[in-house]
Amino acid sequence: MAKKAFKSILQKCTYLPALEQFLYEAPSNVLKHVIYQFSKVLPHDSKARRSFVTSGGLKKVQEVKAEPGSDLQKYINTINACYPEEIVRYYSPGYSEALLERIEYHQSA
Repeated sequence: MAKKAFKSILQKCTYLPALEQFLYEAPSNVLKHVIYQFSKVLPHDSKARRSFVTSGGLKKVQEVKAEPGSDLQKYINTINACYPEEIVRYYSPGYSEALLERIEYHQSA
């Protein structure tokens, strides 16, 4: 009963800053529903998209491990589609290390 009530509340929440804490603390079975809510709101709210990046939410979503083809992966893909590819790459795990490697092998002109 409590799970159903919580899920119902999540589905009605459009004030994303209130949901962001759940990205960091929610168990995986709840995290899926939190990310789903972000995937519903972000495509329609440019201010929320900007805030989601500056608050670290996009970075956190990139760190979530999702099974290929799962609903969770679909929600993450929907969120990622709201941003330019280079922004998503920048906040993906391992990107800074990849850039540092490129610096090591870069030949100046």
